Amino acid sequence: MPFLCLEQPAMHPHPVSALPSALLDLTMLRLGSSSRVTAAGLARWQRSSGCRRMYQATALQTSPPPSFEEFLHGASALQTRYRKETGSLAVKPPTGSKLSLHPVQELEKRVQALDEAIESGQMEFSPSFYSEEELLALYEDVLSTPMSPSQESADQTALEAVRRAEEEEDQRIIEAAETRLLDPFDKGQREPVVYRRILSRVHEILSRKEAIQNLLKASSSTVPLGVLSIRECEALVRTSVKAGDAQAAEIALNIMKRDKLALPENSVTDVLKLYSKSGNAQAADNLLANFLTEAPTELQRHLHVQAHLKSESIDELPTSALDLLHNYEGQNVPAPMQTYTAVITSLFSRPSSLGRAHAWDLFSHMRYVAHPTPDALLYTLMIRACANPITTRYSSEPEKALDLWTEMTVDQKIQPTVGSYNAIILACARSGTKTYVNEAFRLARQMLDSHRDARGYSPFRPDKKTFCALLEGAKRIGDLGRARWILAEMVKGVREDDVNGVEAEIDEEVMMHVFHAYAAYKPPFSRAATVIVKNAPPGSSSIRGTRPESEEIQMSVQVADGVSASSSTSLAVEEDDDRPSFAHIPPQSRAEVIREAKLLFNRILQDQSDAASSATLSLPFAEKKFKNVELTTRLLTSYLSIFYRHASLEASRELFWTLFEEVGVQRSARTYVEALERCGNARRGPERESVTDFADELWAKWKEVEEAGYGNGKPINARLVERAHVAMIRVLSITDNLDRALTHLRSFAAKYPPTTIRMPSPKYAFQSTRTSLQAARPLVRMTSATEVPDDHVPPLMTFRDLEVLHHRLIDEERPRDIGYVTWLCKAYQGSLRMRRDGSVKAKPGAGGVEEGGQKVVAKIPGCP
Repeated sequence: MPFLCLEQPAMHPHPVSALPSALLDLTMLRLGSSSRVTAAGLARWQRSSGCRRMYQATALQTSPPPSFEEFLHGASALQTRYRKETGSLAVKPPTGSKLSLHPVQELEKRVQALDEAIESGQMEFSPSFYSEEELLALYEDVLSTPMSPSQESADQTALEAVRRAEEEEDQRIIEAAETRLLDPFDKGQREPVVYRRILSRVHEILSRKEAIQNLLKASSSTVPLGVLSIRECEALVRTSVKAGDAQAAEIALNIMKRDKLALPENSVTDVLKLYSKSGNAQAADNLLANFLTEAPTELQRHLHVQAHLKSESIDELPTSALDLLHNYEGQNVPAPMQTYTAVITSLFSRPSSLGRAHAWDLFSHMRYVAHPTPDALLYTLMIRACANPITTRYSSEPEKALDLWTEMTVDQKIQPTVGSYNAIILACARSGTKTYVNEAFRLARQMLDSHRDARGYSPFRPDKKTFCALLEGAKRIGDLGRARWILAEMVKGVREDDVNGVEAEIDEEVMMHVFHAYAAYKPPFSRAATVIVKNAPPGSSSIRGTRPESEEIQMSVQVADGVSASSSTSLAVEEDDDRPSFAHIPPQSRAEVIREAKLLFNRILQDQSDAASSATLSLPFAEKKFKNVELTTRLLTSYLSIFYRHASLEASRELFWTLFEEVGVQRSARTYVEALERCGNARRGPERESVTDFADELWAKWKEVEEAGYGNGKPINARLVERAHVAMIRVLSITDNLDRALTHLRSFAAKYPPTTIRMPSPKYAFQSTRTSLQAARPLVRMTSATEVPDDHVPPLMTFRDLEVLHHRLIDEERPRDIGYVTWLCKAYQGSLRMRRDGSVKAKPGAGGVEEGGQKVVAKIPGCP
């Protein structure tokens, strides 16, 4: 070790004081015997060590360090002479003090103690070391979700094992009871089923016992007979319930009651489950009245309400279930939250604005009287309901949905589920505005990235509902690029290296949204906005095209306002051919949109067939990805909408009359209405010359569908009837067939006169607005009576519907016909006002309003 390492800069007067004294002295002592120590270096060390020892002697008077001569015992004469010449002070040890160890040993002991102190200090402040397995287990606990799919499947497996063991035990008990009670020579003579033979034998024994007691005039409670044990009765009840024999199960319960046995709660609940599943409300009422002496448990209350809920028709509001629910609230034993969730779900499933409004009222009512904090399932249900608002003025209510989402995840700190994310994404996507559609895609990214576990897996993996919700948003803003990307992700499926991939099959609903996205898409290139110019001037934006004559033509693209676009980019204009084209970028023209739609539809037909699917240049995959797409009426109607928007009327007409026959699917009322509306939007020129023939063909078929609806008791929705008639009147008006249009309007007014609108809709008891702290209706409402639309209004006409006809009559100067159109619109408007006033003034009844002494029950939905 060279002595140069101990030299310090001159700016530090005592540089070695930072080192421990024992370590420095031991180092210099070992270097002293080395020939590499120079005189100058030793002098510098003497000066620094002398100052240090003087400081230590002053600070520690009790135990001074040994002198320099003692430390350097045996050193060279040069070092001793240098010490004497410098005259450095040395502190002598106290009198009588004696060193027990050699100085070198003492120094080594001190250095060893110093090393031990350093090691102990490092152990105190050094971080703990974890293995990779320990860190992974730690992060798995921290980042785990409350319930993973694997845990749910494990719980289901355990429950299934318990159920099988219970069934085996019941079988053994019934076999033992059969051996004890039945005659071996009388098996199968009266009842072919074992449990029924046992019940019949026990019933016979109990009847004899009661007859003897009545003969002796003794109380039936004095001598319990004990024919069956409670365990045997429970086994008989479970076996009867498993076989779906409710009568035998009630006989077993009755035997326990007659024999003075305690009725097990599980046995009554099992029978009640059977009645709830079948929707036998009357039997559920009798069961609880005959075999319960105390208030029903939460599960029994839930099953009781469920029985009433399933017993009512889907065309009527569940009034009996609502009355029972409020009856339990009046007894201070409210039903559990899952019961309110089931009732609210049933109300939302009714095709009625009144049912949806009452579902929101019941939700707010529940939070005041029963359960202040909803669970994740109920929050999901209400967020999902925001995507289908009560009023038709809005396509969605994203603000309300986001408020509920924030309340659930932030305020209540409830862990969301995949269904919750799907609900909030759908509510934002259906709004139709870019702001909330982008919010839907942001929530989808949050769903995948914000809740990953220690291994990088996301517990909220997207499913078909997630993709359908995103497609809803993409099609409503006409974003075909996103719709194509979502379809590509679904076609791609799960890769082996993708831990977060999802296998979401492509079905009819997915392709319906994709076709709607093509229909709503606005291609950037429009041939109507181009001007063909030969020898275009330099600097103008040109598009090179190829004509059949192989003549190159320069076309200057001009925007709608007449300003030429200054771009040097040249694009190849393709002719309208049938070559497959499915590029990475969205289609740039209407012809490309039609080609892509045809390609997708042909691939659906190909995958539906038995032939093997072959890969093509445009769709390079050989699997039958579209094999689960069912060819339904709404799928074909959505496919037709692409031609209504991007193809000519003649092409749409030809496809309309051939598509359904080739596929073998029946047309619906909406199919004819959309075709008539396409005729009503015919462009000027050749389309209007041939649109009347197509409209007449459609109208002949529509009249058959409309009459068939009234004939089978299922009339078509009144709003669809309005749209069909309005479209036909518009077609006749734009083609200058004003006489036919007026004749059509008069026939409509004769079939649906304004006077039929005046009668108000029935009013239920729970629609009462009287303030009451306890009643069989919601105490808190989220929707007022004026905000609930009336679903029973017959078809009518407004001035907006007849505006085109009115303008044409003004051009033709026909004041008499103009007056008739004005009078008819005012008559419908006045009848609507009278209907509204009568609905507000009507008094609610038990299940309808009293009209002429007869009770009118409200049906859902209703058309005259």
